[in-house]
Amino acid sequence: MATLLVVDDEAPILKVITYMLRSEHSVITAESGIEALAIFESYPDQIDLIVTDVTMPGMSGLELVARLEALHSRRFPVLFITGASEYPIDADRAVLRKPFSPTALKDMVRQLLQACRGCREHQ
Repeated sequence: MATLLVVDDEAPILKVITYMLRSEHSVITAESGIEALAIFESYPDQIDLIVTDVTMPGMSGLELVARLEALHSRRFPVLFITGASEYPIDADRAVLRKPFSPTALKDMVRQLLQACRGCREHQ
């Protein structure tokens, strides 16, 4: 079972995303980028995928991922979730636009995990 770090500053959205994913994955949640950084440091070798909102106060999802990758000198599998279109997300990063269906979320997570099978062991 894969372990996902799900980050969203809106508690109801975080709860719904967690509910959608918990049947197939272990889910750890954070309500901010700062909280996600701290949580990640507690589980650095256990997180298989980061699912993060792009727009959050204090630290965006883009900033969160940039900090984690700088701290750990590696690229992480990430699914960015956003309702906004003005953020510059690298073309090779996965993005799921709000609103989305449970099926779309589950399919995207499954695809990312399959594409990165064994990522942690090879970095």
